[in-house]
Amino acid sequence: MLTFEQEPHIYRWNESIVQSVTQIIGQWLRVGDMYVNVFTGATVNAQMFEDAGLWGTSVHTMIDYYLDGDLDTSNLTASQHYTLANFKNWLEEMNVEVIAHEQRLYSKKYKYAGTYDALCKIGGKLFVVDWKTGDYSYADAQLSAYAQLIKENSHRRNIRKAVLYLPRNGNYKFIVMNDPNAWSFFLSRLNTHNYIKGR
Repeated sequence: MLTFEQEPHIYRWNESIVQSVTQIIGQWLRVGDMYVNVFTGATVNAQMFEDAGLWGTSVHTMIDYYLDGDLDTSNLTASQHYTLANFKNWLEEMNVEVIAHEQRLYSKKYKYAGTYDALCKIGGKLFVVDWKTGDYSYADAQLSAYAQLIKENSHRRNIRKAVLYLPRNGNYKFIVMNDPNAWSFFLSRLNTHNYIKGR
């Protein structure tokens, strides 16, 4: 049985801690008052990085409540109203059918867990979609891991991957992800994690 503790973001499978998709990819590392991208060496001020993370979390929570039909819009900020309108435009303009959202799954085969944002039907095709408010340069690997989780835990196949980018200003962008190396990259990160864990 899969369980999740919101703080400090811990998944457990039958009481044993398992790593999450984002932890395995491990794109950002805090060093002093900066966050460093372990792949590119790019740095971001820690406060700015964490503020951006809080904004992203608030958007995810808002969309989750909206899709559940439980969103109270009376306390939303102007930025949240703008982002929600952008999200609604995407649903309408692309005729999106949200099949499931915020589903936590575990891979018995690869021994990792994750929570995908949404499984959608768009134009007769099945997509796993991740909402992004910031950098999405490694989203393809993340989405590949989620697609594997869905395949393992359901009868669904032929799952496409996409990012819905929701900026604070400007219109949404729907970006289909199809890098053929994305799953291999995720597996390499998983193998590295398992190697280090076993030392």
